Amino acid sequence: MNPTPPADPPTLEDIATAGDRRLRAADRLKKSSDDLKELVLAALREGRYRPTEIAKASGWTSAHVRKMAREAGIEPDERYQDRAERLKQAQSAEGIA
Repeated sequence: MNPTPPADPPTLEDIATAGDRRLRAADRLKKSSDDLKELVLAALREGRYRPTEIAKASGWTSAHVRKMAREAGIEPDERYQDRAERLKQAQSAEGIA
């Protein structure tokens, strides 16, 4: 749905105001993403929930959550270690093929 264009052409002040609003929104998004990341990492460290449950609740993909975890030094739980090894081997084989 396209918004109705204004009757008068935009002024530089209109453009500057919209630009400022966009920057504030971007800053809020960055902060909320950082806050969510800290919650996700804390939950992974605590181990109460399965990583897939955490990923689903966060709205991020499982791959993104795994990447964040590895970058933060969180290794797969023993319960998931075998699966992680199989995935790693499969990815290595795909790279060779």
